[in-house]
Amino acid sequence: MKMLFNRAVLEAQIPMSKKAKITIAVIVTALVALVAAFAIYVTYYAIGKKALPGTTVGEVKVSGMTSSQIQKQLEAAQTDYKATFSGQGIAEKSFTPQEIGYRLDAKATAKNATERNSAFSYVSSLFSSRQVDIVHDIDPAVTNKLSQDLSKDIPGSKPATEPVVKANAEGTGFEVVPGKDGFGADTQTLIAAANKVMETQQDQNSSIKVSPVKPLASQDIAQQMANAAAKLTENKVTITAGEKTFTADQKAKVSFVKIPTISKTAKPEANQQAVGEWVNKNKEAVEVKKVDGKRFVNSAGKVLKTETEPKDGVTVSNGEKLTQEISKNFAAGKDSSVSYETQVEKASVKDKTIADGAENLAYMAAPGEKWIDINLSNYSVTGYEGATVVKGPVAMVPGAPATPTIKGNFAVERKYRSKTMRGFNTDGSRYVSPDVPYAMFFSGGYALHGAPWRGSFGWGGPGGSHGCVNMPVGGARDFYDWAPIGTPVISHS
Repeated sequence: MKMLFNRAVLEAQIPMSKKAKITIAVIVTALVALVAAFAIYVTYYAIGKKALPGTTVGEVKVSGMTSSQIQKQLEAAQTDYKATFSGQGIAEKSFTPQEIGYRLDAKATAKNATERNSAFSYVSSLFSSRQVDIVHDIDPAVTNKLSQDLSKDIPGSKPATEPVVKANAEGTGFEVVPGKDGFGADTQTLIAAANKVMETQQDQNSSIKVSPVKPLASQDIAQQMANAAAKLTENKVTITAGEKTFTADQKAKVSFVKIPTISKTAKPEANQQAVGEWVNKNKEAVEVKKVDGKRFVNSAGKVLKTETEPKDGVTVSNGEKLTQEISKNFAAGKDSSVSYETQVEKASVKDKTIADGAENLAYMAAPGEKWIDINLSNYSVTGYEGATVVKGPVAMVPGAPATPTIKGNFAVERKYRSKTMRGFNTDGSRYVSPDVPYAMFFSGGYALHGAPWRGSFGWGGPGGSHGCVNMPVGGARDFYDWAPIGTPVISHS
């Protein structure tokens, strides 16, 4: 009897085990399918980092779109769609959001639309929606101008003026100049319509009224800008070059701040031009102009005189790089401690071999070198080749005391066999001297020339020239024929 009972129980258990296996198989198959479907889902949205299900930008669905696609769609919307306005004394007109002053940041908006907070985002997006705000700003200058354009035919219309942040009178900080109310087409209506166009990506109609218009930026926002600008000047800016250190003072750092148009999202920036001017100004204290040395030696090679001592040149090679680095740090609220990089250019020394005996003359000429000596003490002109006299001395008359002949080392610049000379007397009256013979100009209007109107030479004082060296015509001709352009002219006492 017991055996019969156990057999019955066993027979009853066998069909139940088969059912369980079937049930488990179904569940496993369903789970595998679910996991596979979820994997496909994740893979689809992960490739290209597409916006997840339930994502809208404004009111527009962007699920399955990549960041690039969303960006392009938004950029097209700001110029493809328009808001049409009409109302109190205003003829119907249409404008794109961009024309209203809407300034879109499509890249930032698209990035926000496609971001994932975590891997769980793939799950949560199946059961919830997410609205992404469009990142943008408003250009007050454009919006206020449009307000006035719409209401230009309405008596009493005037633009609102926006608050301004500027450097104070001392140049050591910032102050806020308050904005002023205007009267015209309501700017808030203009902005709201631009927002609606972008959020729906559709044309919109809006009624607009003419009324008092307040500045779009508040005094508080302007003060926040001033405070942020002042905060930037707390940055330390230092440049070193060897033992020299240049530290930007408060006035310099105030000039480093560039204040943009006041708005909710605007921030003070670095004025790279002002930074560059400061970097270059201090660079001048580091750089040294190269000066090549010059010595006079005799035929034996002995140094008779050093006219110019050599000086190595020093140049700063990273001025532009420092300007960019300081500007970047400054805008980010970071200190800058940088250094000038310098390059040294070695100076050379040039020796000029002079004619023996020339060291005792007014000009150290090379052997055979032509030069003209104007002696204002004995009123003579002498031509030399090296240290040898080959012309003159020829008596001359220099400039009068009120119009003296210039002194210094010069060279023949231009020559005229005959030249009409013009100028001014000391009393301001004009003079004209036609057909002046054999004129050799050696510095601007100063020249050696013949003076056929004079009866005597070899003296100075009252009655002298206007500054030129007056010579007998024959002597002037000899020098004219002998001296080419470029011949040194030495005028001395």
